Amino acid sequence: MGDRAVSRRLTSRQWRVMSFLALHGTATTVEVAVAVGVPRLTAHRDLTRLHGAGLVERRRSDEDRTHTWWYDVTAEGADLVGRDLAASGRPVPLQLGRRRWNEADGLLFLPLLEVSRQNLGRCELFQWLTTMDTSVWLRGHGLAHLRADGFGVWLEDGRCLRFLVHVDNARISGLLSEEEQRTAGLEVLLAGYRRTDPAVPVGAVLVVARDADHEDHLLEDLARRPVRAPIAISNIDLLGRQWPNEAVWRVPGEDGTRQRLIDLAP
Repeated sequence: MGDRAVSRRLTSRQWRVMSFLALHGTATTVEVAVAVGVPRLTAHRDLTRLHGAGLVERRRSDEDRTHTWWYDVTAEGADLVGRDLAASGRPVPLQLGRRRWNEADGLLFLPLLEVSRQNLGRCELFQWLTTMDTSVWLRGHGLAHLRADGFGVWLEDGRCLRFLVHVDNARISGLLSEEEQRTAGLEVLLAGYRRTDPAVPVGAVLVVARDADHEDHLLEDLARRPVRAPIAISNIDLLGRQWPNEAVWRVPGEDGTRQRLIDLAP
């Protein structure tokens, strides 16, 4: 069956599902439902339809007691999405159809999408770049030495915040001392900013520490040795309990009061 015939048989919502998988990588039914803004059963039906058409593939682990299906776009599906983007004059992202999720997607991207849908007209995740496209964006601003897990633009109450995201996912060796374990990975996150001469063109650099203890040590380190970039810090445990646009961010050198995401805007 030709590409045009396949395209005509898909609904606009199924196109959004397929495009989401091509642009963002492997996802579960629940993640697709949140991203596209439909009920879980609707997402399941669309994914089943796309799977039957050979545009999406699925897999699950025998060791997973929840028997969760994980979906990826196939090469044919990615090619269709790429052609559609090119035909409409939009850029075709790097690694289309071959992307993988990172922690920033689960901690900020999907939650901010859900907040946007719960508060239509009041707030919106206007833009989100994955790791590879964030690297391209940084290179375009003369900051190729920086490595970030994502870039976003958040709109709320008529205000706008552009931000970078770093998640501290360093694996801690048991050979390190207790003090070394507290700071392991944090210095790596900030090394690029300590030698950055040009200003980073964002309102906030969001750093997500592994837990509250590591967050405190990072704040202490930044108070001793400040960086030019506008850093704001939270931790994985807290973001697992609250929405990322709520008062979960702390700014080095201030009184420790947590701020809302939009209040980090200049």
